[in-house]
Amino acid sequence: MKSHAQVVIIGGGSLGVNLMYHLTQEGWTDVVLVEKGELTSGSTWHAAGLCPNFNGNHTLSSIHEYTIKLYDEILPEKTGLDSSFHKTGSLRVGHDKVEEQWFNNILSKANHIGCEMHFVSKD
Repeated sequence: MKSHAQVVIIGGGSLGVNLMYHLTQEGWTDVVLVEKGELTSGSTWHAAGLCPNFNGNHTLSSIHEYTIKLYDEILPEKTGLDSSFHKTGSLRVGHDKVEEQWFNNILSKANHIGCEMHFVSKD
């Protein structure tokens, strides 16, 4: 085992593995990932694996969009393996007029970028 590395990543969960993948894609070669058990065997293993299609924050939406493309297109193309990624929808519930206004604002943004979204009122 190496005693020195330019980058040492502690933890082989989804974040650690993802970070190592992207660093190596950028040309980093002196990268070590340290995991006490098996890769993704900690809290990542228990996660529901939710990848929202849209978030009101532009930066988070960009990350979500890239992640979906990574699992659905990029990794299967690079590895030849089917990720079995399945795109799903979601339901968000509002409780008052303020949240209704927020949903309508988000709806406008989502439709602007081509993300199908609908508002359903209690009526």
